[in-house]
Amino acid sequence: MTRILSFGAGVQTTALLLKFPKNRYDYVVFADTGDEKRETYSYLENYIKPFCEVNKINFVTVKNAKYDSLMDYCLQKQIVPTRSFRWCTQRFKISPIRKFVRSLGASKKNPFYQDIGISVDEIHRMAGSKYDTKYLISEYPLAWEKISREDCYEIIKNAGFPVPPKSGCYYCPFAKKQEFIDLKKLHPDLWQKSIDMEKNNKRYPEITIKNKPLEDLLDDDDQNMIGECDSGHCMV
Repeated sequence: MTRILSFGAGVQTTALLLKFPKNRYDYVVFADTGDEKRETYSYLENYIKPFCEVNKINFVTVKNAKYDSLMDYCLQKQIVPTRSFRWCTQRFKISPIRKFVRSLGASKKNPFYQDIGISVDEIHRMAGSKYDTKYLISEYPLAWEKISREDCYEIIKNAGFPVPPKSGCYYCPFAKKQEFIDLKKLHPDLWQKSIDMEKNNKRYPEITIKNKPLEDLLDDDDQNMIGECDSGHCMV
């Protein structure tokens, strides 16, 4: 049986990698949209990839075959990712992983299994069979073993690792308002790229990344902009 870790580069999947036996995973697979936070890429290079190398675990990065990044796709199509339509996860996370396992021989007769990092306190995010196929079956060891997000922090710290930054595209519509505040402060160039992408949207300002244009997002006191990724493939 071949098992992969669908590695979202966040707290839960990092805890999964560090907690379970080192021979559990045949592959740690990171689906790169090309637009993860810079801090996430740095964490991968400085901690995750060296850990996998030392423990002889295959770390694999997969991407959309046609576009350099999710932003590149959005600019060409003149669209933006939104909370209403979840096409970005499917095209830039799930599909590249499926293509990869099929290239390794995953089939109905030889199904692969993928661990997804959803903790017991976020069990409502478990997609169940929604994202399964006959050749790739999802499992949720954190939830099944009643490991919470707080437990994940302890697993990471006890392993001697720093806690990873919250993963996900830097302009993700499911990000909290504070994440956009931090983006503008820490990475003004990426903040501006996000605004430019949004304005390039052919239905702007009718359709925006959040519920209002990014330029106006930080101008009020509305803190009720908290979203969740329900697939477990992003921001885990």
